[in-house]
Formats: sequence, structure tokens, C-alpha cells
Amino acid sequence: MTETVPLAVTPVRTAVRATVPLLVLVEFASGVLQGGFPILLPRLGEQLHLDAGDLSLALGVEFLVSGVAVPLTSRLGDLHGHRLLLRVTVLLTLLGAACTALAPDLPLLLLGRALSGFLACWLPLEFAILRDGLGEERGGRAVGPLVGSLTVGSTLGALAVGGLGTSDDATRPLLWALAVLPLLALPVVWWLVPDSRTRAQGRIDWPGAALLSLGLTLLLAGLGGSAVLPGAAAVLLLVLGPVLLALFVRHELRTDRPMVDVRLLARRATAPVFALSFLLGCALYGAQGPTLAFEAADPTETGYGLGAVPLQLGLLYLPQTVAAMAGAVVADRLARRYGAAGVLAVGFGLCAAGYAAIAAGHHAFWQFAVPGAVCGFGAGLGLSLLPGLLMRRLPRDQTGIGTGVYNTLKSLAGAAAGAGAAAVLDALLLRQGVPREGAYTAVWTVCALACALGTPIALALRPRVR
Repeated sequence: MTETVPLAVTPVRTAVRATVPLLVLVEFASGVLQGGFPILLPRLGEQLHLDAGDLSLALGVEFLVSGVAVPLTSRLGDLHGHRLLLRVTVLLTLLGAACTALAPDLPLLLLGRALSGFLACWLPLEFAILRDGLGEERGGRAVGPLVGSLTVGSTLGALAVGGLGTSDDATRPLLWALAVLPLLALPVVWWLVPDSRTRAQGRIDWPGAALLSLGLTLLLAGLGGSAVLPGAAAVLLLVLGPVLLALFVRHELRTDRPMVDVRLLARRATAPVFALSFLLGCALYGAQGPTLAFEAADPTETGYGLGAVPLQLGLLYLPQTVAAMAGAVVADRLARRYGAAGVLAVGFGLCAAGYAAIAAGHHAFWQFAVPGAVCGFGAGLGLSLLPGLLMRRLPRDQTGIGTGVYNTLKSLAGAAAGAGAAAVLDALLLRQGVPREGAYTAVWTVCALACALGTPIALALRPRVR
């Protein structure tokens, strides 16, 4: 059936369609920022005389801010325009990158990383602009290139920074080079990206926003800081966080102007998409740290590992990234031909097979590269299709907050999976500070099971939602 487009809408769609390649470049810059900074953090910590706990805090504060800021800025975008919030978050990210490059001590570094947490808000705001300007189908198709560009940028950023940052003197110049990226993105989002036309009615539910922000902050702090916080403090945070989130849900169900329509998010059409997002986040982020640690382990000291240097670690991750990019690019075409549910099920099945293969054999470089590519292709399918599926199941005026919650769930999944993996590695020790090989195998096995669980959930998705 031919789609009838009003003449007034056609120029808007043309403008948004022309913006897609620019947003792909913006997300590539975002990926380079996300992949490059962690490579520089240990050396920056040495220059500032920071210990491991300080470095963990620097990463954790960025994670906390992103988890809290994404749903809030997404809702503000629904109310006041997604381009406005995209401009604001790019400016805050630029300021954070500059503070990081200038930081002479821990307080300014923490401020820089906190402001850099707004980087995570870019993608859901861009999703909302694409859905509003292109419609559900075309907007869903444009998601794949953005996700693929983010993935490739992250890996290439890590490789480039790892290759150029071999000297201590290169740390500050590379931090300033990373700060240039949001500066280059600023004119794109300021003058070249059209605004969304749909506006949600009402205003910000500030009591709900406070409960959600505080609940997420405590929960993410408990999950991310479980390795460095005293046990009682971590347990207290992990109890208080869910309690506040439960109070948030109760408040949203009772108010006339909810910040997040929890009834909508829990519907049969949307809940499976959120569940799949959480499972995929657990698998991807839960295995990332342990896999890098295993590959870098010296086999002469531990009896396992590849003894990989930083550049080799980046090269080992490259097949997975290229495969993820390929999966993200072809996902929409495969979904139109075979159905999104079936393609998603295959993607989760590939992820499960990849992690299972690594768990079964992990004593050579190819045993990570080949299964990693299989897993990466499956993850690319999921990362590309899930936002588009969600956009088709959300009312137009709640696209921003819906995709914001989607991204926040991935952050929660990463924190939960990272804390769980750290607990496994700390519990199964070969000797003090050195995990057993079986601890890594357990992590990969759990990731394989999480992906396998996603297969039946994907198959149960309804093919069409009115």
C-alpha cells in the first residue's frame, strides 16, 4: 500500500532524512568518546596520584549521572522539544570533557565525569527526532546506522587512543582531542538538525522525577560500588534504591500527570522489549570486563590467559565490533523479509552460541575472535531492532521517555551484571587477588544462558501492534 504523506510534512521528512548521515557522525563521535576515555584513565590517575578506589569513583559518577539524566532529559524533550535538550546535553558533555582534560585533582575530575554522563542522553533524543520526522517505519530503519556507528566509534576510539597513548606525555593532548569531538558535534545539533513537532501535554512531575532520580542513584551506586564500598553500605543502598523506585511507581499510578506512564510501559506490547533490552545489556556489559581481564592475564603467572597488551586487546575486540556494525546495518532488511521477532530470536541465539563457545574453549586468540564476531553480529541485530520495535509500540508524544527508559534499563543491566561478575571473580580465587579460571567460565556461561532466555521472549513478540 502506498503511503500518503501530506504536502506540509514532506519537507520535514526530507530535512530529517538528510540529517541521518550527520547524526551517524555525531554518534561516531560519541562512540570515540566512550571508548577512548577509559583507556586514558589509569595513566591520568597516576599523574593525579589517585588510587583504584578513586578511579572507580570517577567511572561510577559518570555512570550514575547517565542513569539518572537519560529519563529526565527524555521527558523534558517530549515536553519542550528534543532538539533543545540535545543541544543542552551536547554543551554539558563538552564542558565535562574540558573539565576532564584540565583536571588537576580528583574534585574537578569528578565534576568532568559527572557532566560527561549527559553523553548517554544523545541517542534517545535522536531516536525521538527520527521517529517524529520520518514516522515509525522509516525512523526505525534509521536507528541501525546510528547504533552501528556508535559501536564502531567506541572500538576505533579505544584502538586509536591505545595506540597513540603509549607515552605519559600524550595523556593530556589526547584528552583535549577527545574534548574537540562534542565541539564538532555542536554546530550539527544547533543548526542542521530539525526539531521534533510533537509535544506531550502537561509538565514535569517533579516529585516523581525526584523519586526516580534518587532511587536510580542509590541502586546504581550500590551495584557499581559493591566492590569498593563496605558490605553494609552496599546492602543499604541496594535496599533503599528499590524501595524508592517502588514508591515512584506507586506515585506515578496515582498522579494525573505522570512523568513515566508505567501502565503503558508494562503493557503486553512494550514489556517484552524492555525485558530483551535488560537481558542484552546483562550479556554485553557483564562479560566485557572479565573477558578483557582474562585476555590480559599472563599465563606464566596464572596458568591461563593470553598475555595480551593493550593494542592486542583492541584488535581482539575489533571482529566483534565489525560484526556488530554489519548486524545493525542489515537488521531492518532482514526483519522486513523474515519478521522482527524471528530475526531477534536468531540474534539472541547467536549471542548465546558465541558466549558458550568462549566458555568451552578460551586458550587461543582465535577462540575469542571468532565467537566474538558471532556474538557481535547477534548483538548488532538486537541493538538495532529493539529501539525501532519500541518506537512502534509507543505513543508519538512519549517516544523520548520510552526510549530513555530503554537506555536506562541497559545501564541498570550493565551495573547489575558488572557487580555480579565482580562478585563471582572475587569469590572463586586461585590466590589473593587472582580469580580461578573457572570463575571466568562461570561468567561466560551465565551470559550465554541470559541470551538463550531472550530467544523465546523474542519469538513471543506480537508481529504488529496497532
